[in-house]
Amino acid sequence: MGKKTMDEKLKKLKNILGEKAKENEPLGRYTTLKIGGPADLFFDAKTIDELTEAITSARKLGIPYFMLGGGTNILIGDRGIRGLVIKNSTDRIAIAGAKGKFEGGENKSTVYVEADSGVIMNKLVRFTIEEGLGGLEMQLGLPGTVGGAMYMNSKWTQPEGYVGDAVYQATILNGKNEVKVVPRSYFQFGYDKSILQEIPDVVLRVVFILKREPKEKLWEVANSVMAYRRGTQPQGVKSPGCTFRNISKSEAMSVPTPNHTTSAGFLIDHAGLKGTRVGDAQISPVHANFIVNLGSSSASDVVKLIEIIRAKVKQQFGVTLKEEIVRVGEF
Repeated sequence: MGKKTMDEKLKKLKNILGEKAKENEPLGRYTTLKIGGPADLFFDAKTIDELTEAITSARKLGIPYFMLGGGTNILIGDRGIRGLVIKNSTDRIAIAGAKGKFEGGENKSTVYVEADSGVIMNKLVRFTIEEGLGGLEMQLGLPGTVGGAMYMNSKWTQPEGYVGDAVYQATILNGKNEVKVVPRSYFQFGYDKSILQEIPDVVLRVVFILKREPKEKLWEVANSVMAYRRGTQPQGVKSPGCTFRNISKSEAMSVPTPNHTTSAGFLIDHAGLKGTRVGDAQISPVHANFIVNLGSSSASDVVKLIEIIRAKVKQQFGVTLKEEIVRVGEF
């Protein structure tokens, strides 16, 4: 598509979306890494109707679009993103229903909680704990959105828990601009994976299936998770989260890695890379699988650091690390 044609289409889209649509909006402020060039057009969707209109309008005009949630797990290029960037700021949470009975004086009910895809996971987790609903408590502290958690099947391993495990059903906008309600199985959840990474569907709302449990017990689990995070991960820094995926158990056995570890952080650390810098991008001294922005790092600095890590780990351990963060836009 030629620049003139794209400019004309973006102008039409801006007229449809109204004054809330911003041109050449810098994107770094919307990410946890605080890096990224401008969006041609930026729209902050506060409701499901606004979200749906922005997506369907862009599709009908043939304009590429990118969904931006909490800004975690992404690296936006220094030259920004062409087309439309939609910030998903939908934020409704509600108890959608319950079933079950009291047994021995204890409520064994199953409760369904519905959340918009733009809801911050940390907010949802706190809501469910305060309602005495178990199933998401190990996700306390996640900065991303419900939609992003669905896309990546966000996880926690101490104790193990995946967001997808608690999903009952979801409302999606599919590639044909049809709104559909689909079951959990539709998403084909796996490690750091869902079918959303392969198809154009966008999650609008999610219904989680949770169990009634004592609030004190849930807070105990959640607080232990937070204590582990604080003790093992960098805090109060500009970072997208884990840089690389852990390797599979089968690869760890066949290579083999030291002690058959699957931990990407362990391999990076034992390659002697903790603290390594390119510009203001640094491998965290706290956890080697985190890259932090010390001030004014560029996306190109981060990319160079990623390639240093990949090459050194491959050389030393024979393992090719796969990125967990997603590169978006033009570099």
